[in-house]
Amino acid sequence: MKIREKGLPPKEIAQMLGRMLQDDLTFTSGRIVGSMCTEPARFARRLYSKYLEKNLGDPGLFPGTAKLEAECIAAIGNLLSHSNAAGSLVSGGTEANIMALWSAKKNKVERPEAIIPISAHHSFDKAADLLGVKMVKVPTDVMGRIDVKKVKSSITPNTIMMLGIAGTTDLGVIDPITELSEIAEANNIHLHVDASFGGFVIPFLRELRYDVEDFDFKLTGVSSISIDPHKMGMAPVPAGTILFRDIAMLERINIVADYLAGGEASKVTLLGTRPGTAAIVLWSMLNLFGMQGYRRIVKRCMNLTYLLYEESQRMNGVKPVQEPTMNILGLKPLRSSPQQVAKELRVKGWAVSAFPKHLRICVMPHVRKKHILEFAKALDLLEKTEKIIVRHGSSYRALADKAKMHKYQYSFL
Repeated sequence: MKIREKGLPPKEIAQMLGRMLQDDLTFTSGRIVGSMCTEPARFARRLYSKYLEKNLGDPGLFPGTAKLEAECIAAIGNLLSHSNAAGSLVSGGTEANIMALWSAKKNKVERPEAIIPISAHHSFDKAADLLGVKMVKVPTDVMGRIDVKKVKSSITPNTIMMLGIAGTTDLGVIDPITELSEIAEANNIHLHVDASFGGFVIPFLRELRYDVEDFDFKLTGVSSISIDPHKMGMAPVPAGTILFRDIAMLERINIVADYLAGGEASKVTLLGTRPGTAAIVLWSMLNLFGMQGYRRIVKRCMNLTYLLYEESQRMNGVKPVQEPTMNILGLKPLRSSPQQVAKELRVKGWAVSAFPKHLRICVMPHVRKKHILEFAKALDLLEKTEKIIVRHGSSYRALADKAKMHKYQYSFL
């Protein structure tokens, strides 16, 4: 594409966009069941375009927007058991996790190391490369939680940070943060909790009387927490958050910009120019839903997660990896690889995540009961197809592939 000499009329551009974007999947279809993101609330969509000029990178020009950001941080701090937490809105979990490691690295050692579980999000590999910190990866137990004994034995004078996850990317489990907190305090190590997904789930699970462990600032060894409102918080992308227990942890990565039109301002995030509309819409979502609304969202997602969990227990071709901790379910195919099953499902229009040993299903707010039942049926149908292929040999696989290529609807597909 080249920039045209003469621009096109808006109507023609809109038509072109419609054609170019028609292959994109939509959350409203209910067929995106592998993503940790969801459709933003309608009210959020209406607000978003109204305040596009707001820039938190120059808060002196937009003091009202900056105040809304501060109120969002205070509200989420309260949700995470620390009303005086310091923090910022960021682009998402990746930026938040980099900032946590960046702050921890200010405790200068010659060859800094961070202890993380093998279940850690790939953003920590990015952070390690950017900041020159060695990642010491420790195994997880049979439930997918970090091995605390291995953490203890991995601590050295070079350890600047430990990581606990509240809602792992692969299975949505919660690491034993209480034990990690005790270890962190005893060794004066920064403990970061990646609650990018679980931060807007776990507090409401507790209120709904689910048996969940403590993970937040209630534990005195927790130094920082990342939480993404653009996941279960129903805010539009981008809307991530990083919170620190002590404002000093945030200030040590501060760079002052004294040339701005709005006056001197602190720069504590990786981004310079930041979308102020993220703060405006997040503030609106927190007030729109309230605790009651978020509780209701989490309850419905958990009910549907358990519906799929029960449906999967009746199938012969897949089995659940374990009982879900939150609205994430791991399903292990018994006859094909997760990657092959995910590929087969995508042909049928279902978007799922494939990990080395299992499929990951995220039951987000856009998913309805009918979608769960339709997905379970599609999964069961694939299982029966696989049985036929296994029984009759490779010729059926070739025929099945040909059928998909030409979009024929054979009875065994």
